[in-house]
Amino acid sequence: MEQPSLWLLGCLSFMLRGGIVVLLLPIVVLPTQVEVRLMIGGNLGSSGFSPAFYVGIGAATIFLTGLVLAVLYALVRIELATHARVTGDTDFEPPARSDPGARMRDLFVVEALTTMALLLAVVPLAAGLGQWVYQEIIFPSSTALLYDRVLAHLWSPIAIFAVALPIIDSISAVWVRGLLSGKSVGSAFVGSIGAIVRRPFWFFATALLAWLALILAVAGTEWALTVAWQATRAAFLATTSISDMLTEIAPILVAVLLAGVFVCGLAICGYVAGFRNALWTVTGTRR
Repeated sequence: MEQPSLWLLGCLSFMLRGGIVVLLLPIVVLPTQVEVRLMIGGNLGSSGFSPAFYVGIGAATIFLTGLVLAVLYALVRIELATHARVTGDTDFEPPARSDPGARMRDLFVVEALTTMALLLAVVPLAAGLGQWVYQEIIFPSSTALLYDRVLAHLWSPIAIFAVALPIIDSISAVWVRGLLSGKSVGSAFVGSIGAIVRRPFWFFATALLAWLALILAVAGTEWALTVAWQATRAAFLATTSISDMLTEIAPILVAVLLAGVFVCGLAICGYVAGFRNALWTVTGTRR
């Protein structure tokens, strides 16, 4: 509360780590099965996806890889800025390795390794998603919505990712704090694992508090966005033309309300992200 800059850094960190996608979920209208089939077009046949489809996937992968690298660089800068602000008014000792370039490089390596671990955890989900989307489009198993039918087959990989995500994130948080204290990548990892083994209650209590705070903030924001979006959608669907939207006050009010709820929700999640970051930094010094 005494350092508003931590709040802003938390908002940026939350968005870059995928939080912006999570907040957009309640206001995204998913395409129907027919629309999905039309979007795929001639890239899907009775024998599977066409070579052109995989070429497109490859191009998208290259683009996303570059985007992820840029995001990781931004996250490294955020970690350094947050750590400097959290420890600036305390009696923390300066790190043994104070070379900013070396610390940025090491942090980038850790962020990249964390991303790779998360990608490995999501592989079963991605593989199952591709398989069952194709299966349900070509040979529907029921008359339920496409998304409901696909999700019915994906509970196991979803559960695997849901368990792996907080574990990987928490270990990475401890690892990063080891780097910020001046250690190398290897020694920080060994020291972090040793600290977790020596003080498991400290680790699990910190991780539980950090994740409970985030889950409560995201769940509350999702609920508020869902309510605001339903009101906004109903108001706009009740209009018959663009001129009605510009002359009637109801669509404008609900649109402003939706935008306000989104901004407030983002601010709350950003505050919680800043709190989580500071929590790991402060508790990490007591290992």
